[in-house]
Amino acid sequence: MLFLLRKVRRKLLQKNKVTTYLLYAIGEIVLVVIGIIIAVQINSWNDARLNQKKERVILKDLHQEFQINKTKLDAAIRHHQTLAEATGKIMSLIGEPKATLAQHNLDSLIYLSLDYTDFNASQSVIMELISSGRLNLISSDELRSLIFEWVSEMDEKKEGYETMDEISQSQTLPYLTQNATMKDIDFYGLGRTNGRSKFASKNHPLFQDLVFENHMDNQFWGITNYIAKLNRLETIIDRILKQTNTQAIK
Repeated sequence: MLFLLRKVRRKLLQKNKVTTYLLYAIGEIVLVVIGIIIAVQINSWNDARLNQKKERVILKDLHQEFQINKTKLDAAIRHHQTLAEATGKIMSLIGEPKATLAQHNLDSLIYLSLDYTDFNASQSVIMELISSGRLNLISSDELRSLIFEWVSEMDEKKEGYETMDEISQSQTLPYLTQNATMKDIDFYGLGRTNGRSKFASKNHPLFQDLVFENHMDNQFWGITNYIAKLNRLETIIDRILKQTNTQAIK
């Protein structure tokens, strides 16, 4: 087409038909512009198609990562609920007579109140998306918002764990070390291979001590506060899984 226009242009110039020549020149320019627009649109379409493929891979990776996180988180929540129940049981037994206390495994209950652990989520996909700048490949505004919310709540979870750990390490454990038979308590954890203490147990008298009750109350608060943060993470995980599953199908 452009070749034909050029040929016509030469003939028009030779015949001094300037006006007609200008019209053909404008037509030639319009054709060039249209060609450029079409090329740009094709490139844009190809880029969009490639980005959609990349997005589907990202959504699949996110879905798999958060399925793993949900399994781990559900286990962490159940574990810490057991700890909260054991700590609550301890407080319900404080002040009870020795005959009542003898009906319960107090050493095991005390051990459970201390058996907290941190939930460590897999975040390799999210961290790579953020650090590489590929987060903008996710077309869903809600999903991008959930990812940032997850990162923020993970920081809150870390703070909750550190608070719980601080209560235990600086208050509860020093008190128990001074006033309890730790070997009998540790028998229900990693210390089982060491057997029980050869000394008379000092753990029954703890249940007549207001200071012990205060420590257990602090311990209970730390555990339940941590559970609340885990529950918020679970809500975000469920929403991310729904979003990644829905978006991946499209």
